[in-house]
Amino acid sequence: MKALAKLLLLMAYTFSVFFVTNLWFLAALALCNTLIMAASRMNARRALGDLALMLPFIAFAALINALLGDMKEMLLVALRLILVCNITFIFRQRTGSMELAGAVSLLLYPVKLFGADPRDMGLMVCIAVAFIPALRRDLEDIIRALASKGLKMTPKTAGYVLKPFLTGVLKRSGEIALALKAKGYE
Repeated sequence: MKALAKLLLLMAYTFSVFFVTNLWFLAALALCNTLIMAASRMNARRALGDLALMLPFIAFAALINALLGDMKEMLLVALRLILVCNITFIFRQRTGSMELAGAVSLLLYPVKLFGADPRDMGLMVCIAVAFIPALRRDLEDIIRALASKGLKMTPKTAGYVLKPFLTGVLKRSGEIALALKAKGYE
């Protein structure tokens, strides 16, 4: 139940961030993020490292908004994305994959009316969340292997990365399916 409350708060916070148009209110939310990190005793260096991974995407979104709109809109978009990335980092650090699966199952309980099992959906979320770090490691290994061969990551060499990556994804998903079948999960 605690994980469900955290998930609902995360969703409400995220929605509110994207509907705010006042820069001062967004600055107050940034202060709120900082206070939550301090209260949770989060590692600020790790949070900044996580945010640094997202900066190219944030910069790209800000650049598009700068080209299509004005500078205030660009700043709003960048700040919103930074806030959402940061609060998602905090949520991810404070909520385990099993807790998240339970929260998703509770949140999706009404889908039982349509014949779907919310526990199955919770299991899918749990598997997906557990799958992400392994996929990230695989991708980093493939990119390092290409670098050791003197190739850089470019659109031309994307095929060299995508083929083994997608093959690994399919292999892992097949292994997960066999494991679930062996445990009697239908």
